[in-house]
Amino acid sequence: MKTKIVLIAIFSLICAQGFSQDSFGSVNYSIGLPSGDLKDFTDNVSGRGVAVDYAFMLKSNVSIGFGIGLQTFYEEKGYSSLTDGTQTLSGKQFNYVNALPLYINGAYYFGNSPNVKPYLGIGLGTMYVDKRADIGIFEVVNDGWAFLVKPEVGLQYKAAANIGLNLSYRYNYASDIDNVGSMTYSSVMIGAVWFY
Repeated sequence: MKTKIVLIAIFSLICAQGFSQDSFGSVNYSIGLPSGDLKDFTDNVSGRGVAVDYAFMLKSNVSIGFGIGLQTFYEEKGYSSLTDGTQTLSGKQFNYVNALPLYINGAYYFGNSPNVKPYLGIGLGTMYVDKRADIGIFEVVNDGWAFLVKPEVGLQYKAAANIGLNLSYRYNYASDIDNVGSMTYSSVMIGAVWFY
């Protein structure tokens, strides 16, 4: 077992060296803006989100990578009634949605400036959605996996040799899930970038 761990560590270091000077990682703070079925369930803008991305450059202006994120939404609905099947629940209602997108992405970078790079990107993957309605002491939970398409427009600013800033706007389109709906939202993101 120890031999396997050592081999995996060595392989990871070799791969990281292979991508060095041509790859970057970013950690982004995300503000989520709900739309569609999600807006009907939780109408509030959410400042509770994060995304972590890693990409390497195929050419000087094209990157490919992968990422994961988490965006949470919450809204207090007040006193209401909810019917689920043959049961009706009444009480103070709180709605929660947790969205976990997992994706691969590609981006095209415009311009020749080494420090400021506007870009357009697209991501494909899946999103796990956990949708909850708490009414009094009862909880109605619906969850599932959806197909994800994630177009993005952004700007990378290289502040120093190995660090920079990322500003972007993402539209996270998730396909319809039974008993959940389409949990589509936009993200306004700001984050730190590390160039390798």
